[in-house]
Amino acid sequence: VDDESRTVLITGACGNIGRKLRTAWEDVYDLILLDSNPGEDDAEVFKVDLAEFDEEWITHFHGVDTVVHLAADRDEDASLAALEGPNLDALANVLNAAALAGVERFIFASSVHVMTGIRGDEPEAISAEQPPRPSGMYGALKFAGERIGKSLAQAFDVTFIALRLGGIQPGANRPETLTDDWDRKLWLSNGDLVRLFDAAVEAEIEDRLFLAVNGVSRNHGGLWDLADAAEILGYLPEDDAF
Repeated sequence: VDDESRTVLITGACGNIGRKLRTAWEDVYDLILLDSNPGEDDAEVFKVDLAEFDEEWITHFHGVDTVVHLAADRDEDASLAALEGPNLDALANVLNAAALAGVERFIFASSVHVMTGIRGDEPEAISAEQPPRPSGMYGALKFAGERIGKSLAQAFDVTFIALRLGGIQPGANRPETLTDDWDRKLWLSNGDLVRLFDAAVEAEIEDRLFLAVNGVSRNHGGLWDLADAAEILGYLPEDDAF
């Protein structure tokens, strides 16, 4: 690791995941924080509408090493019309801004919802290599984001990492509150969340520009395959919902 600290830009910096990463990273990286609706206690967060491509917010991307794109509507049951701006337009705009600024690495908060349509018919293990089986528009658009990211990676020599995140409840995020085994198997603890994003930022990836991996904790029964996350990123989860 070089002496200069990495500059990491986080979109959706005031959301559930954004706040947890900021707490973990405030003394580790130079953070540039963007959100559509920062609270009054978030003076260091720039208020931006990423769904509108705007020269003004693009300037924040200059000199950035890594973009962590979390900004999205997290409602898994939202209509396509509701998701169009926050989950499609904003992603495309942020990808273009990153390419224009010469960002080296792009980490995309994808979702296990790319594959949750497999529920009830699940194989021994669900890997990111299998054909997508989204349960709705939310998961379908996350998959579309991965594919657009793959194209960007090849066109601009950017390392694009899609993390298919499991369930991360706001706040303490304790597994005791989960009601069924399916949800426990896709739980991602706060500690493992940070370990996963740490690995995605820091991993030295030589031979590939695009990577999609599952991001869950080390939950008993191991339905979600974590081999690539461990092997390529060095992600070693420690928590178990069971």
